[in-house]
Amino acid sequence: MSNIPSEGSATTKTRPVHEAGRTPAIARTLGPVRIYRDVEAVASLWREFGASALGTPYQMFDWVMAYAKTLGAANHETLIVATVEDTAGKPVLLLPLSLHRQQATTIATLPGGKQANFHMPLFDAGALHLFDRTTCLTILREIARAAGNIDVFAFSNQPAEWQGTPNPFVSLGGHLSPSPGFKRALDFPPDKTAHVLHGGETRKKMRKKERRLSEIGVLDYRQIVDPAEISRVLDVFLDQKGLRFRQKHINNPFAHPAAVAFLQRGSAPADGRKPAIELYALFVGERIIATFGGTSAGTRFCGMFNSFCTEDDVVKSSPGDLLLTHVIETQCRRGLATFDLGVGEAPYKLVVCDKIEELTDSYIPVSAKGHVYGLADGGLRTVKRWAKQTPWVLALVERARRKLA
Repeated sequence: MSNIPSEGSATTKTRPVHEAGRTPAIARTLGPVRIYRDVEAVASLWREFGASALGTPYQMFDWVMAYAKTLGAANHETLIVATVEDTAGKPVLLLPLSLHRQQATTIATLPGGKQANFHMPLFDAGALHLFDRTTCLTILREIARAAGNIDVFAFSNQPAEWQGTPNPFVSLGGHLSPSPGFKRALDFPPDKTAHVLHGGETRKKMRKKERRLSEIGVLDYRQIVDPAEISRVLDVFLDQKGLRFRQKHINNPFAHPAAVAFLQRGSAPADGRKPAIELYALFVGERIIATFGGTSAGTRFCGMFNSFCTEDDVVKSSPGDLLLTHVIETQCRRGLATFDLGVGEAPYKLVVCDKIEELTDSYIPVSAKGHVYGLADGGLRTVKRWAKQTPWVLALVERARRKLA
Protein backbone atom coordinates (compact mmCIF):
# COMPACT_ATOMS: atom_id res chain seq x y z
CA MET A 1 0.00 0.00 0.00
CA SER A 2 1.44 3.34 -1.03
CA ASN A 3 2.27 5.94 1.61
CA ILE A 4 0.87 8.63 -0.70
CA PRO A 5 -2.57 9.79 0.49
CA SER A 6 -5.53 9.22 -1.78
CA GLU A 7 -7.09 12.07 -3.74
CA GLY A 8 -9.03 14.37 -1.45
CA SER A 9 -7.13 13.28 1.64
CA ALA A 10 -5.04 15.36 3.99
CA THR A 11 -1.83 14.42 5.76
CA THR A 12 -0.34 15.72 8.99
CA LYS A 13 2.21 14.26 11.36
CA THR A 14 1.78 13.25 14.96
CA ARG A 15 4.43 13.77 17.59
CA PRO A 16 6.80 10.76 17.49
CA VAL A 17 6.38 8.35 20.40
CA HIS A 18 9.37 6.18 21.28
CA GLU A 19 9.01 2.62 22.47
CA ALA A 20 9.71 2.40 26.18
CA GLY A 21 12.99 0.76 27.13
CA ARG A 22 14.65 1.19 23.74
CA THR A 23 16.84 3.85 22.24
CA PRO A 24 15.23 6.24 19.75
CA ALA A 25 17.46 4.91 16.97
CA ILE A 26 15.73 1.52 16.94
CA ALA A 27 12.40 2.42 18.54
CA ARG A 28 9.13 1.99 16.71
CA THR A 29 7.53 5.42 16.34
CA LEU A 30 4.35 6.85 14.89
CA GLY A 31 4.30 8.43 11.47
CA PRO A 32 1.71 10.73 9.89
CA VAL A 33 -2.03 10.86 10.34
CA ARG A 34 -3.78 10.43 7.00
CA ILE A 35 -7.37 11.42 6.29
CA TYR A 36 -9.22 9.66 3.47
CA ARG A 37 -12.43 11.17 2.15
CA ASP A 38 -12.60 8.66 -0.71
CA VAL A 39 -13.25 5.70 1.57
CA GLU A 40 -13.37 3.15 -1.25
CA ALA A 41 -9.71 3.99 -1.92
CA VAL A 42 -8.70 2.32 1.35
CA ALA A 43 -10.95 -0.74 1.03
CA SER A 44 -8.04 -3.16 0.54
CA LEU A 45 -5.97 -1.61 3.32
CA TRP A 46 -8.97 -1.59 5.66
CA ARG A 47 -9.88 -5.23 5.01
CA GLU A 48 -6.27 -6.40 5.28
CA PHE A 49 -5.58 -4.46 8.47
CA GLY A 50 -8.94 -5.44 9.98
CA ALA A 51 -8.22 -9.15 9.49
CA SER A 52 -5.55 -9.07 12.21
CA ALA A 53 -6.28 -5.84 14.10
CA LEU A 54 -7.62 -5.43 17.61
CA GLY A 55 -11.18 -4.16 17.18
CA THR A 56 -14.85 -5.01 17.10
CA PRO A 57 -16.84 -6.32 14.10
CA TYR A 58 -18.68 -3.00 13.98
CA GLN A 59 -15.59 -1.20 12.66
CA MET A 60 -14.81 -3.66 9.86
CA PHE A 61 -15.05 -2.37 6.28
CA ASP A 62 -18.09 -4.31 5.07
CA TRP A 63 -20.16 -3.59 8.19
CA VAL A 64 -19.33 0.12 8.14
CA MET A 65 -20.06 0.44 4.42
CA ALA A 66 -23.42 -1.32 4.82
CA TYR A 67 -24.31 1.31 7.43
CA ALA A 68 -22.79 4.31 5.64
CA LYS A 69 -24.56 3.62 2.33
CA THR A 70 -27.97 3.30 4.00
CA LEU A 71 -28.66 4.69 7.47
CA GLY A 72 -25.60 6.93 7.39
CA ALA A 73 -26.70 8.48 4.10
CA ALA A 74 -30.28 8.88 5.36
CA ASN A 75 -28.93 10.70 8.43
CA HIS A 76 -26.77 12.98 6.24
CA GLU A 77 -23.55 11.61 7.74
CA THR A 78 -20.23 11.97 5.93
CA LEU A 79 -17.83 9.06 6.29
CA ILE A 80 -14.08 9.67 6.48
CA VAL A 81 -11.25 7.38 7.55
CA ALA A 82 -8.16 8.32 9.53
CA THR A 83 -5.09 6.09 9.58
CA VAL A 84 -1.80 6.22 11.43
CA GLU A 85 1.29 4.31 10.33
CA ASP A 86 4.58 3.71 12.04
CA THR A 87 7.67 5.23 10.47
CA ALA A 88 8.24 1.99 8.56
CA GLY A 89 4.91 2.53 6.78
CA LYS A 90 2.99 -0.21 8.61
CA PRO A 91 -0.58 0.73 9.69
CA VAL A 92 -1.04 0.82 13.46
CA LEU A 93 -4.45 2.53 13.74
CA LEU A 94 -7.52 2.90 11.54
CA LEU A 95 -10.37 5.11 12.74
CA PRO A 96 -13.57 5.44 10.67
CA LEU A 97 -15.56 8.54 11.53
CA SER A 98 -19.10 9.65 10.72
CA LEU A 99 -19.41 13.43 10.61
CA HIS A 100 -22.82 15.00 11.08
CA ARG A 101 -24.14 18.44 11.90
CA GLN A 102 -26.40 19.19 14.83
CA GLN A 103 -27.49 22.79 14.51
CA ALA A 104 -24.14 24.59 14.05
CA THR A 105 -21.94 21.88 15.60
CA THR A 106 -20.06 19.18 13.66
CA ILE A 107 -19.83 15.94 15.63
CA ALA A 108 -17.46 13.08 14.79
CA THR A 109 -18.54 9.63 15.98
CA LEU A 110 -17.67 6.09 15.08
CA PRO A 111 -20.16 4.87 12.45
CA GLY A 112 -23.14 2.69 13.23
CA GLY A 113 -25.37 4.69 15.53
CA LYS A 114 -27.61 2.42 17.61
CA GLN A 115 -26.99 -0.49 15.23
CA ALA A 116 -23.40 -0.77 16.51
CA ASN A 117 -23.14 -2.04 20.06
CA PHE A 118 -19.43 -1.32 20.62
CA HIS A 119 -17.20 1.48 19.39
CA MET A 120 -13.40 1.65 19.22
CA PRO A 121 -10.72 2.17 16.55
CA LEU A 122 -8.87 -0.70 14.93
CA PHE A 123 -5.37 -1.05 16.43
CA ASP A 124 -2.26 -3.06 15.69
CA ALA A 125 -2.19 -5.09 18.91
CA GLY A 126 1.61 -5.10 18.80
CA ALA A 127 1.76 -1.31 18.89
CA LEU A 128 -0.58 -0.51 21.77
CA HIS A 129 2.30 0.74 23.91
CA LEU A 130 2.57 3.71 21.54
CA PHE A 131 -0.95 4.94 22.35
CA ASP A 132 -0.94 6.62 25.73
CA ARG A 133 -3.52 9.29 26.55
CA THR A 134 -1.39 12.18 25.31
CA THR A 135 -0.75 10.47 21.99
CA CYS A 136 -4.45 9.60 21.51
CA LEU A 137 -5.39 13.24 22.14
CA THR A 138 -2.68 14.45 19.75
CA ILE A 139 -3.97 12.14 17.01
CA LEU A 140 -7.54 13.39 17.46
CA ARG A 141 -6.41 17.02 17.31
CA GLU A 142 -4.47 16.28 14.11
CA ILE A 143 -7.56 14.61 12.62
CA ALA A 144 -9.70 17.62 13.55
CA ARG A 145 -7.17 20.02 12.04
CA ALA A 146 -6.85 18.00 8.83
CA ALA A 147 -10.61 17.46 8.45
CA GLY A 148 -11.14 21.16 9.05
CA ASN A 149 -14.65 21.22 10.48
CA ILE A 150 -14.87 18.93 13.53
CA ASP A 151 -16.07 20.54 16.78
CA VAL A 152 -16.18 17.47 19.02
CA PHE A 153 -15.38 13.76 19.00
CA ALA A 154 -18.17 11.79 20.69
CA PHE A 155 -17.27 8.15 21.33
CA SER A 156 -20.01 6.14 23.04
CA ASN A 157 -20.12 2.54 24.30
CA GLN A 158 -16.35 2.02 24.35
CA PRO A 159 -15.21 -1.29 25.87
CA ALA A 160 -12.35 -1.06 28.35
CA GLU A 161 -10.81 -4.09 26.67
CA TRP A 162 -11.51 -6.30 23.71
CA GLN A 163 -10.84 -10.00 23.97
CA GLY A 164 -8.58 -9.41 26.95
CA THR A 165 -6.53 -6.61 25.39
CA PRO A 166 -6.90 -3.01 26.65
CA ASN A 167 -8.53 -0.39 24.43
CA PRO A 168 -6.17 2.63 24.41
CA PHE A 169 -8.99 5.11 23.74
CA VAL A 170 -10.50 4.45 27.17
CA SER A 171 -7.57 6.51 28.49
CA LEU A 172 -9.38 9.54 27.04
CA GLY A 173 -11.62 9.45 30.11
CA GLY A 174 -15.34 10.06 30.34
CA HIS A 175 -18.21 8.44 32.19
CA LEU A 176 -20.03 5.13 32.17
CA SER A 177 -22.43 4.55 29.27
CA PRO A 178 -26.17 4.29 30.02
CA SER A 179 -26.20 0.50 29.59
CA PRO A 180 -23.56 -2.24 29.78
CA GLY A 181 -22.90 -5.10 27.40
CA PHE A 182 -23.54 -8.77 28.14
CA LYS A 183 -21.18 -11.59 27.14
CA ARG A 184 -19.86 -15.02 28.00
CA ALA A 185 -16.75 -17.04 27.23
CA LEU A 186 -17.21 -20.04 24.93
CA ASP A 187 -14.86 -22.19 26.98
CA PHE A 188 -16.84 -25.42 26.78
CA PRO A 189 -17.35 -28.21 24.21
CA PRO A 190 -20.08 -27.46 21.64
CA ASP A 191 -22.12 -30.52 22.61
CA LYS A 192 -22.23 -29.25 26.20
CA THR A 193 -23.75 -25.86 25.29
CA ALA A 194 -27.21 -26.60 26.66
CA HIS A 195 -25.71 -28.06 29.85
CA VAL A 196 -23.63 -24.92 30.45
CA LEU A 197 -26.42 -22.44 29.67
CA HIS A 198 -29.37 -24.19 31.29
CA GLY A 199 -30.11 -26.28 34.35
CA GLY A 200 -31.41 -29.83 34.19
CA GLU A 201 -35.08 -28.91 34.56
CA THR A 202 -34.82 -26.25 31.84
CA ARG A 203 -33.11 -28.68 29.45
CA LYS A 204 -35.92 -31.18 30.05
CA LYS A 205 -38.49 -28.50 29.20
CA MET A 206 -36.55 -27.51 26.07
CA ARG A 207 -36.56 -31.09 24.78
CA LYS A 208 -40.30 -31.24 25.41
CA LYS A 209 -40.78 -27.98 23.52
CA GLU A 210 -38.79 -29.29 20.56
CA ARG A 211 -40.93 -32.43 20.47
CA ARG A 212 -44.08 -30.31 20.57
CA LEU A 213 -42.87 -28.18 17.67
CA SER A 214 -41.88 -31.31 15.73
CA GLU A 215 -45.51 -32.39 15.83
CA ILE A 216 -46.34 -29.30 13.74
CA GLY A 217 -43.59 -29.84 11.17
CA VAL A 218 -39.94 -30.76 10.69
CA LEU A 219 -37.79 -28.73 13.11
CA ASP A 220 -34.78 -27.22 11.32
CA TYR A 221 -32.09 -24.85 12.65
CA ARG A 222 -30.34 -23.08 9.77
CA GLN A 223 -27.65 -20.55 9.06
CA ILE A 224 -29.04 -18.55 6.15
CA VAL A 225 -26.73 -18.13 3.15
CA ASP A 226 -28.98 -18.41 0.08
CA PRO A 227 -29.92 -14.91 -1.24
CA ALA A 228 -33.60 -15.76 -1.69
CA GLU A 229 -33.77 -17.27 1.79
CA ILE A 230 -31.94 -14.24 3.26
CA SER A 231 -34.63 -11.97 1.83
CA ARG A 232 -37.40 -14.14 3.22
CA VAL A 233 -35.86 -14.37 6.70
CA LEU A 234 -35.41 -10.59 6.83
CA ASP A 235 -39.06 -10.09 5.85
CA VAL A 236 -40.15 -12.42 8.64
CA PHE A 237 -37.83 -10.69 11.12
CA LEU A 238 -39.28 -7.28 10.25
CA ASP A 239 -42.85 -8.58 10.65
CA GLN A 240 -42.19 -10.37 13.93
CA LYS A 241 -40.13 -7.54 15.43
CA GLY A 242 -42.56 -4.87 14.28
CA LEU A 243 -45.41 -6.68 16.03
CA ARG A 244 -43.32 -7.05 19.19
CA PHE A 245 -42.50 -3.34 19.28
CA ARG A 246 -46.17 -2.45 18.86
CA GLN A 247 -47.13 -4.79 21.68
CA LYS A 248 -44.56 -3.17 23.99
CA HIS A 249 -45.36 0.41 22.85
CA ILE A 250 -41.79 1.00 21.67
CA ASN A 251 -40.77 2.93 18.57
CA ASN A 252 -39.61 0.52 15.87
CA PRO A 253 -36.03 1.38 14.78
CA PHE A 254 -36.42 -0.92 11.76
CA ALA A 255 -39.48 0.89 10.38
CA HIS A 256 -37.41 3.33 8.31
CA PRO A 257 -36.63 2.17 4.74
CA ALA A 258 -32.94 2.95 5.33
CA ALA A 259 -32.87 0.50 8.26
CA VAL A 260 -34.34 -2.21 6.03
CA ALA A 261 -31.75 -1.38 3.35
CA PHE A 262 -28.99 -1.67 5.97
CA LEU A 263 -30.10 -5.18 6.92
CA GLN A 264 -30.38 -6.20 3.28
CA ARG A 265 -26.99 -4.82 2.29
CA GLY A 266 -25.26 -6.09 5.43
CA SER A 267 -26.55 -9.66 5.07
CA ALA A 268 -25.86 -9.98 1.34
CA PRO A 269 -22.77 -12.12 0.54
CA ALA A 270 -20.30 -10.45 -1.82
CA ASP A 271 -17.23 -11.65 -3.72
CA GLY A 272 -16.95 -14.87 -1.75
CA ARG A 273 -16.57 -13.11 1.61
CA LYS A 274 -18.87 -13.79 4.51
CA PRO A 275 -21.55 -11.11 4.87
CA ALA A 276 -21.18 -8.39 7.47
CA ILE A 277 -24.39 -9.62 9.13
CA GLU A 278 -24.90 -13.35 9.66
CA LEU A 279 -28.46 -14.67 9.76
CA TYR A 280 -29.90 -17.71 11.53
CA ALA A 281 -33.46 -19.01 11.63
CA LEU A 282 -35.56 -21.76 13.18
CA PHE A 283 -38.02 -23.41 10.80
CA VAL A 284 -40.98 -25.62 11.56
CA GLY A 285 -41.82 -27.09 8.20
CA GLU A 286 -41.84 -24.05 5.92
CA ARG A 287 -42.67 -21.59 8.72
CA ILE A 288 -39.96 -19.38 10.17
CA ILE A 289 -40.67 -19.18 13.89
CA ALA A 290 -37.52 -17.39 15.12
CA THR A 291 -34.66 -15.35 13.65
CA PHE A 292 -31.28 -14.16 14.89
CA GLY A 293 -28.72 -11.80 13.36
CA GLY A 294 -25.19 -10.96 14.39
CA THR A 295 -21.71 -10.09 13.23
CA SER A 296 -18.29 -11.56 13.94
CA ALA A 297 -14.61 -10.74 13.68
CA GLY A 298 -11.58 -12.46 15.11
CA THR A 299 -12.66 -14.72 17.94
CA ARG A 300 -15.89 -12.96 18.93
CA PHE A 301 -19.50 -13.14 17.76
CA CYS A 302 -21.75 -10.17 18.51
CA GLY A 303 -25.52 -10.58 18.54
CA MET A 304 -27.39 -7.70 16.91
CA PHE A 305 -31.10 -8.57 16.68
CA ASN A 306 -33.62 -11.37 17.08
CA SER A 307 -37.31 -12.12 16.76
CA PHE A 308 -39.78 -14.91 17.38
CA CYS A 309 -43.28 -15.89 16.35
CA THR A 310 -46.00 -15.05 18.87
CA GLU A 311 -48.73 -17.25 17.38
CA ASP A 312 -50.44 -19.48 19.92
CA ASP A 313 -49.30 -22.82 18.52
CA VAL A 314 -45.57 -22.01 18.83
CA VAL A 315 -44.99 -19.18 21.30
CA LYS A 316 -45.30 -21.44 24.37
CA SER A 317 -42.42 -23.50 22.99
CA SER A 318 -40.00 -20.55 23.34
CA PRO A 319 -38.66 -20.61 19.75
CA GLY A 320 -36.38 -17.63 20.40
CA ASP A 321 -34.66 -19.39 23.31
CA LEU A 322 -34.25 -22.59 21.31
CA LEU A 323 -32.64 -20.74 18.40
CA LEU A 324 -30.37 -18.71 20.68
CA THR A 325 -28.99 -21.88 22.27
CA HIS A 326 -28.33 -23.30 18.80
CA VAL A 327 -26.56 -20.10 17.65
CA ILE A 328 -24.25 -20.20 20.67
CA GLU A 329 -23.46 -23.86 20.00
CA THR A 330 -22.67 -22.96 16.37
CA GLN A 331 -20.14 -20.33 17.48
CA CYS A 332 -18.50 -22.92 19.73
CA ARG A 333 -18.16 -25.25 16.75
CA ARG A 334 -16.54 -22.41 14.79
CA GLY A 335 -13.89 -22.17 17.49
CA LEU A 336 -14.82 -18.65 18.62
CA ALA A 337 -13.89 -17.56 22.13
CA THR A 338 -16.65 -15.11 23.10
CA PHE A 339 -20.35 -14.57 22.44
CA ASP A 340 -22.21 -11.39 23.33
CA LEU A 341 -25.76 -10.11 23.17
CA GLY A 342 -24.84 -6.48 22.75
CA VAL A 343 -25.75 -3.48 24.85
CA GLY A 344 -28.93 -2.95 26.83
CA GLU A 345 -30.69 -4.69 29.68
CA ALA A 346 -33.05 -7.62 29.01
CA PRO A 347 -33.88 -10.60 31.24
CA TYR A 348 -33.07 -13.21 28.59
CA LYS A 349 -29.49 -11.92 28.34
CA LEU A 350 -28.80 -12.88 31.95
CA VAL A 351 -29.85 -16.45 31.18
CA VAL A 352 -27.00 -17.10 28.73
CA CYS A 353 -24.45 -14.37 29.54
CA ASP A 354 -22.42 -14.53 32.74
CA LYS A 355 -20.37 -11.33 32.41
CA ILE A 356 -21.46 -7.69 32.41
CA GLU A 357 -19.24 -5.40 30.35
CA GLU A 358 -19.27 -1.78 31.52
CA LEU A 359 -18.69 0.74 28.72
CA THR A 360 -17.42 4.32 28.58
CA ASP A 361 -18.58 7.49 26.79
CA SER A 362 -15.89 10.03 25.92
CA TYR A 363 -16.25 13.57 24.55
CA ILE A 364 -13.18 15.33 23.18
CA PRO A 365 -14.04 18.95 22.26
CA VAL A 366 -11.89 20.90 19.83
CA SER A 367 -13.97 24.09 19.86
CA ALA A 368 -16.18 26.03 22.25
CA LYS A 369 -19.28 24.68 20.47
CA GLY A 370 -17.93 21.17 20.87
CA HIS A 371 -17.38 21.73 24.57
CA VAL A 372 -21.01 22.80 25.03
CA TYR A 373 -22.24 19.78 23.04
CA GLY A 374 -20.11 17.38 25.10
CA LEU A 375 -21.46 18.74 28.37
CA ALA A 376 -25.07 18.61 27.16
CA ASP A 377 -25.03 15.19 25.49
CA GLY A 378 -22.86 13.66 28.19
CA GLY A 379 -25.24 14.98 30.83
CA LEU A 380 -28.24 13.48 29.04
CA ARG A 381 -26.57 10.07 28.81
CA THR A 382 -25.66 10.22 32.51
CA VAL A 383 -29.31 10.91 33.36
CA LYS A 384 -30.33 8.05 31.07
CA ARG A 385 -28.05 5.67 32.97
CA TRP A 386 -29.53 6.82 36.29
CA ALA A 387 -33.06 6.30 34.95
CA LYS A 388 -32.26 2.79 33.69
CA GLN A 389 -30.91 1.83 37.10
CA THR A 390 -33.80 3.34 39.09
CA PRO A 391 -36.84 1.01 39.20
CA TRP A 392 -39.48 3.65 39.96
CA VAL A 393 -38.31 5.79 37.03
CA LEU A 394 -38.50 2.79 34.69
CA ALA A 395 -42.02 2.08 35.92
CA LEU A 396 -43.05 5.67 35.16
CA VAL A 397 -41.60 5.40 31.65
CA GLU A 398 -43.51 2.17 30.98
CA ARG A 399 -46.78 3.73 32.16
CA ALA A 400 -46.16 6.77 29.96
CA ARG A 401 -45.54 4.53 26.95
CA ARG A 402 -48.81 2.69 27.48
CA LYS A 403 -50.76 5.94 27.80
CA LEU A 404 -49.18 7.43 24.68
CA ALA A 405 -49.70 4.27 22.61
